[in-house]
Amino acid sequence: MDALNKISKCVIISVICALLIAGCSSKSNIQTSSGNAGGGKQVTLNVLNYHVGEDYAAPFFKKLFDEFPNSDLGKGVKFNLQEIPTTDAYAQKVKVLFATGDLPDIVLTTGNYILDLAVKSGKIADLTPYFDADPAWKSSFDPDALERNSINGKIYAVPNQKEIAMIFFNKALFKKAGIEPPETSFASWDEFFAACDKLKAAGITPISLDTNDFAWLSSMFLGAMVGTANEAGNQFMNTMKPTNFNTPEVVDALKNLKTMLARYTTKDAVGGKYDPMAAHFLMGEVAMIANGPWMVPDFSNKEKATPDLPEQIGVMLFPKDGMVSVPGTGDMVAAGDKNKIDAAVNFLKYETTLDNQITSLKMTGIIPVSPQAVVPDDFNKENPIVGRMLELSTKAKYLFGENQANWYQNTLDTLSRQLPELAFDKITPEELAKQLEEVAQKNK
Repeated sequence: MDALNKISKCVIISVICALLIAGCSSKSNIQTSSGNAGGGKQVTLNVLNYHVGEDYAAPFFKKLFDEFPNSDLGKGVKFNLQEIPTTDAYAQKVKVLFATGDLPDIVLTTGNYILDLAVKSGKIADLTPYFDADPAWKSSFDPDALERNSINGKIYAVPNQKEIAMIFFNKALFKKAGIEPPETSFASWDEFFAACDKLKAAGITPISLDTNDFAWLSSMFLGAMVGTANEAGNQFMNTMKPTNFNTPEVVDALKNLKTMLARYTTKDAVGGKYDPMAAHFLMGEVAMIANGPWMVPDFSNKEKATPDLPEQIGVMLFPKDGMVSVPGTGDMVAAGDKNKIDAAVNFLKYETTLDNQITSLKMTGIIPVSPQAVVPDDFNKENPIVGRMLELSTKAKYLFGENQANWYQNTLDTLSRQLPELAFDKITPEELAKQLEEVAQKNK
């Protein structure tokens, strides 16, 4: 395994070990400036909020927006919240606003890497002076997380999570197909596909996949196949803004993904968006889905999932003990007025206090970005699925990023647009890999 992967593994293990320390308080020790953000003036922050309705993080962000104005950091601050009901609609709107319109004062992250686009727009604030003025706040972040949210040494976004992802599976459907769940993961992708064949033979759809809106579910598997292929593939999936897609590892993964779309998923996967495809798994219609701990609250949501689903959920790493592990892209500040910038930064400080990172973990399943955040003793007992994910994360042998966090925006668009063509034999895996490389190199 290459040096980059070893370094990544050391980072994630150190974070998880800190999370699992028992008997420690999660009380935040970060000292931040307080008082009126606007120097005694009232400040209204405009925010586009997609964490609404049935979104997994809606209760947590409602709590933040309700409580921040009553905190020391939020005195004098009010919010003007505009709701956008889906992540995809929000992501598309923000991309348009960077080019043509007035951005909200706080730009919430969706996980997509849009930092280049944001900085080129000239509409977001350089947050480096705020980090430098508050060393305790800055030191609470993993350096890799700050680097991922920086361009040319300047920090433009505040990370709020550590992203990990693996495979959720339905234990009842595995049992029906006569499949013994692996201890950590299937030993090879061949074993994984053999399990898919057994599920299919038992009349069970093996996997939830999609192709629309950046193809999140399909991309999880695509990245995992590349990231566990060999040293070169792992290095590729740990590279920010890669341009060399025309490689054996990417081509082979696209071949396998083509097979998965043709044989192992639902009939509506090609052209499908995340929410309906996730619903297949939540309703017990599909045996496996690749995702992160933020999906866990949906398992017990009676409006989304079958009543017995929480008891049926198992977790495993990707084949060959692979796992997505990447610092999350962060929230940005697009306010132009100094008082508003100060207030927006104070909100992001409030969001990322150690206390609120632990609250977010409990309410949303999001892994804290800070190595200093310590989970209470009873967390694993009360949250067994996320607890199992934390345990498995220490056993991963291959660590890799995912394309929405790492790739150029135009490569994401190309993949999503061309996956149906791949599935319907209108282009070959080799042709798609070449197309991805051509569009990626346009960013140089």
